[in-house]
Amino acid sequence: MEKSAAPCWIVSPGYDLTFFIGSCLLTWAFFGLYQIADQLGWVLQGDNILITYFVFTAFFDHPHIFQTFARTHLDRTEFNRRRFLYTWGLGLFIIAGFLITALGWESELIVFAAVFGTWHIIRQHYGFLRAYKKLNQDTEELDNWLDYGMFYSGTFACFFNDYTDIKSPIVIYRQLTARFFTLPYEITEITWGLFLGFLVLFVGRQIWKMIQGKPLNLPKLLLLTAALTTHYFVFFATATPFLVAEALETVFHDVQYQGWMMHYEKRRFPHMRHIVLKMLGLSLLYGLIVGLVEIYGLLRVEWAMWVFVPFTMIVLYHYYVDGLIWKFGKDAELRRLMFSKE
Repeated sequence: MEKSAAPCWIVSPGYDLTFFIGSCLLTWAFFGLYQIADQLGWVLQGDNILITYFVFTAFFDHPHIFQTFARTHLDRTEFNRRRFLYTWGLGLFIIAGFLITALGWESELIVFAAVFGTWHIIRQHYGFLRAYKKLNQDTEELDNWLDYGMFYSGTFACFFNDYTDIKSPIVIYRQLTARFFTLPYEITEITWGLFLGFLVLFVGRQIWKMIQGKPLNLPKLLLLTAALTTHYFVFFATATPFLVAEALETVFHDVQYQGWMMHYEKRRFPHMRHIVLKMLGLSLLYGLIVGLVEIYGLLRVEWAMWVFVPFTMIVLYHYYVDGLIWKFGKDAELRRLMFSKE
């Protein structure tokens, strides 16, 4: 019988459980806000969709987008590595947004951003999954196959369900609609069947490891539970308007990312006084400004519809660059920075 080892965390048990795992509870908190928001008639005309979406986008989503600049622009080493992408590349993203809007594809751009965002969220959860596996030496081939198979089949079964057999345009908000792709029901059935198969094998594997006296990877198990249950709740268990579903799905990811960036800023810029509080404050100010612009845009105020274009493209820019700036396998210094216990 092997002795059980204490689990390894990225920062600490309290920090990880608060930001990287326990923040999944905000999905249910926002669902509760949506349910009671129509009673708040004094704000946003009591529109529970707009109330829920404004709280989400102003205080959670856009603040986490802003935090990306701590890595891409505040970090001089990283900025010099991809200077064109962080200057002219960002400008090209914004120009593309104005072009797409001028062509009348604004609604399709919003839905595309939501789809891209879902993939971005799945990839972030996957990144945390890999980190917890590495930290806890949970790298047996069978465990790798079961972990990744269950995670991806489960998240995609939920995601595909949301775009299955769409009979009419997607309603973003009131008259703002978009026609988008629809998936045949069989794809959801296949991926759901795969997930159930992986789930049975995964649970059996954990039981077998306990029988053998091998330690279970607690952080990994908690993360998988959080990621899969939130996806199931948003895409299977509830039927909410487009903007509300976006808030329910994304808020967990937003707080995960804020926690990650605060950990990064503290270690990368130890010479900058109160760097974490300064960046958090700036991100919240940015989020409040963009959130107000976005709400006016949804209400079809002409100036806001155009002003919000660059902010929409900054969101897509974040999705793109975030897949480039955390390549730990190619950057030993970054790996030591984020995972070293020194």
